[in-house]
Amino acid sequence: MSAVWTPSPATAEEQKPVSLVAGVQLGRVLSGLAAIGLVAAAVGLSIRRYHVEHTSLNVAGPAFAVFVLVLLALAAAAVLGVRAGGRTLRDDTGARDQLFGLGAAAVVIGLVVTIRLLSVGQTLAGAIGVVWLVASVTSLGLMSTPSANVWLAGRSPGRNVLAWIRANLLLFIGLLVMAYLYIPNVVVAAMSFNHEVGKHTTYQWYGFSFSNWTHMCAPAQMCGSVVTSLWIGVVATVVATLFGTLAAFALMRHQFAGRSATNTVLFLPMATPDIVMGSSLLAFFVALRMGGHLGHVTIIIAHVMFCLSYVVVTVKARLAGMDSTLQQAAMDLYADERQTFWKVTLPLVFPGILAASLLAFSLSFDDFIITNLNAGTVTTFPIFVWGAALRGLPMQVNVIGTLMFVLAIVLVVAADIVGRSRSRGRA
Repeated sequence: MSAVWTPSPATAEEQKPVSLVAGVQLGRVLSGLAAIGLVAAAVGLSIRRYHVEHTSLNVAGPAFAVFVLVLLALAAAAVLGVRAGGRTLRDDTGARDQLFGLGAAAVVIGLVVTIRLLSVGQTLAGAIGVVWLVASVTSLGLMSTPSANVWLAGRSPGRNVLAWIRANLLLFIGLLVMAYLYIPNVVVAAMSFNHEVGKHTTYQWYGFSFSNWTHMCAPAQMCGSVVTSLWIGVVATVVATLFGTLAAFALMRHQFAGRSATNTVLFLPMATPDIVMGSSLLAFFVALRMGGHLGHVTIIIAHVMFCLSYVVVTVKARLAGMDSTLQQAAMDLYADERQTFWKVTLPLVFPGILAASLLAFSLSFDDFIITNLNAGTVTTFPIFVWGAALRGLPMQVNVIGTLMFVLAIVLVVAADIVGRSRSRGRA
């Protein structure tokens, strides 16, 4: 019996249309040059911005930070184009679609940028843009010859572009949502390096400086208010997590009179506007003759009140998704109820409890309306920010915001790493 012949990689390479190979290689070269040029532009423009005043680059710091991020994102896309070209030459179907999609996007972006450069009188840069645009169109044209279409399973470039867009549409939407959510954090981080000149009630960029980080507690009472918010948040989180977890277990594991009413009552603080809850708690404290003693205790009581609902809902969701057969198996192996709880139930529920406690702490640290109505003379960090904004917000506020954001990211990443390592250990 004769063996079935299969083409070797060298043979398959020889069978590729010359136009396809030439177009892909040209596209890889253009993508590489674009990546290098975009990174160089981001670095060069940043250096020029901070060394030369009164230029078009001296816009607001947050806007310039977003501009630099866009340049770096385009550079990352160009790197993907280089990789997609190499994978296309290795007969990767998904890479072919990605290469066509990135090429089409590059042509559109290049056309817009080139027109803009020529319209503002940047002749040299516009000429470079025209050359790069012609080369990009040539690359797509070489990859779209009849012989290349036959090699690409008979699909036209337009179909390849549409296929790539369809395959990556959810990714694009997700990236846009993430950008919308995190651009304010990027602005806060950028403003934490702003060299403050006087007191202003609006954000304005003056220059780059590390002084806000090295003199974090320079504004009077700011660090004290942060410490107050931190310890109030810790106390309220511990109390709310303890009682909320017990309530979640009771509501999920036991049947008792008033169970439905309890669920409704626990949900009400989540649905009640903060101004209503804050004013109601203030009226309650005044009725208890505590109106002249508003302070730390009343703040903690108020924070536990609204954090409790979020803890119960979060832990209940974890309990609802937990497999009860694991606990039954532990009982079958002669573990009593206490051992089953500590060895099986609590480790399974702990991620939900941890998530609930982090949510409760963030809500407590961030709250302003309810706290302001029941704080008396106590100043928490949100109250300090509100008062400072009326007379000129210090830039050190952005340092605290950046630190809290970074801390939250570190905690989430650490929890994810620990969870993955435990999953691999059990596997």
